[in-house]
Amino acid sequence: MSQRVANRLALRLPVSIGRRAALSADVSDTGLCLESPTLHAAGAEVSGFVLHGHLELKWTGRVAWVTPGNPMASTWHRLGVQFTSVSPGLRALLSIRQRR
Repeated sequence: MSQRVANRLALRLPVSIGRRAALSADVSDTGLCLESPTLHAAGAEVSGFVLHGHLELKWTGRVAWVTPGNPMASTWHRLGVQFTSVSPGLRALLSIRQRR
């Protein structure tokens, strides 16, 4: 796993990655850690959105690292996503959440 370069905020948000459900474990200005039932390869280009109320706050990024889950224990995969693009709405949400 890569060394984290930004402070992270533990925050559970509903996320879509490639139109498949996931949850954030933590977030920062530069990326997020996701828990997902779908395994993505490190280095893969991905896109999705954070669901905030009725808004879909879009983002694109690159999978920086992956920790496979254990289907026998019903655990999801964990992956670190480094943002390449973030919508203004998501940037504002992350900024507000990190000030708290």
